[in-house]
Amino acid sequence: MELFNVLDNIISLDKAHKDQISELVEVKNYKKNEKFLLKGDPCSVIGFVIKGSFRYIMDIDGNDRAFDFSVENEFISDYYGMLKSQPASFEIIANHASVVACLPTEKVLKLFDQDMTYQKIGRTIAETEFCRHHERLTSLMYHSPQRRYLDLLSTMPESVLKLPQHLLANYLGITKETLSRIRSRKLQ
Repeated sequence: MELFNVLDNIISLDKAHKDQISELVEVKNYKKNEKFLLKGDPCSVIGFVIKGSFRYIMDIDGNDRAFDFSVENEFISDYYGMLKSQPASFEIIANHASVVACLPTEKVLKLFDQDMTYQKIGRTIAETEFCRHHERLTSLMYHSPQRRYLDLLSTMPESVLKLPQHLLANYLGITKETLSRIRSRKLQ
């Protein structure tokens, strides 16, 4: 399973650890536009995207804003809500048919308290998420829309790049008209 390949890159897992994790995993299929997490719900599941991708949507004044994506071999969850014991302030929605290894949050947190191996996994995943969000914030604050678009092209899989223009523009923090101009300049 791809999940173990990612975890083995963090720390070498023995059979007992893999078996313990395997007991928690439930593989779920999501249809296009099916919700992994609903706004207002507690974060009861940590997911690992095996296939497909998801977008994180927040309602701002009646308009959906895409502020993040999770793609294959990445974890998905509401980490902030989980840490603060707060309901989700956003939704996570499948961009297309996707497959996710789901682990119950409560049981994963107990594993973190149980063993240094799980603590290292949890810490490394949290550090990776922190760095990813820091880079995203830095990009939004200091990079030009064109640079953000070029970064998007180099980091996201083709399936995300084929999403509707308004979602990509939302993610980049620009209007769809600005995105259209940037795309037309890039083609020249």
